Amino acid sequence: MITCELGEKKYSIDFVSGRALREIGPALEMYTKIAAITAAVAKGDNLAEDQQPDINEAMDVMVKWFCVMFRNQFTPDEVYDSYPVDRLMHDVAFALVSVQTQMTQLLESFPTKAAETK
Repeated sequence: MITCELGEKKYSIDFVSGRALREIGPALEMYTKIAAITAAVAKGDNLAEDQQPDINEAMDVMVKWFCVMFRNQFTPDEVYDSYPVDRLMHDVAFALVSVQTQMTQLLESFPTKAAETK
């Protein structure tokens, strides 16, 4: 079972459906663009203005897919209003990669917990 807590509400799915894989394209494309930009910036490359995706568009595409993965039990607005900002894009990316690679057994609960440092 995979769960997602948004505020006081808890949602669950028994498994990731084929629809989540079918609908993954736009979200995975956006994630790939963001990952490439992040890598380029880390190397010190300068990006042209037209190479940078609109952050609102990127988030909307990825969060919409996250809702699809949970069979639209909640809306993107509920995610934006109730999901912790420091985990949001990390968790959506984790879910995307897990579904794409068919490793959904890694998915347990959202939001995920950050690793503790000592």
